[in-house]
Amino acid sequence: MHAYALLEIKKSPISKIGSFATQNIRKGTRICLMRGERFTLEQMLKRVASGEEAGSDPLGIDDEIYLDLEERARLINHSCNPNAYIRKKNELVAMRNIKKGEEITFDYSTTMNENKKKVNAAGMRLWTCKCQCGSRNCRGIIHQFRTLPRKRQLFYLRNKYAPDFILRAFPIEK
Repeated sequence: MHAYALLEIKKSPISKIGSFATQNIRKGTRICLMRGERFTLEQMLKRVASGEEAGSDPLGIDDEIYLDLEERARLINHSCNPNAYIRKKNELVAMRNIKKGEEITFDYSTTMNENKKKVNAAGMRLWTCKCQCGSRNCRGIIHQFRTLPRKRQLFYLRNKYAPDFILRAFPIEK
């Protein structure tokens, strides 16, 4: 099966263009492996500052390590009420059953854990973005995992709906 066989690119109400399910996808199914060139937080911030990358393009896969996503993966939009999540480092998985034609989304905040300062070592401000997902529980901003409401953090952590580096950084009591 092609790497992105479960996805088709169409017009999106969230962000002009997005990725949609080509068939019904069952909860727990791997939708795709998100691939791209690896680079550091500093490299990512420089690329964004130069206009080479949009701030929402890179995918956080470890503490201050990112992927410059391939175009197909880059078109998977954010939602504060997502239907997919990132498992391990870069595996997009259905969080619930997804219907054919439904837009595939994940919560970008679950892949963001830069240091706690508002700026990095180069004096550049950490990335945030106005959210346009339109969900009932929209937070209005896409930001670091630590800034999510505690109830939402616990939902992601208890269900393991976050990449391994986030699960390690935010252990929960048993």
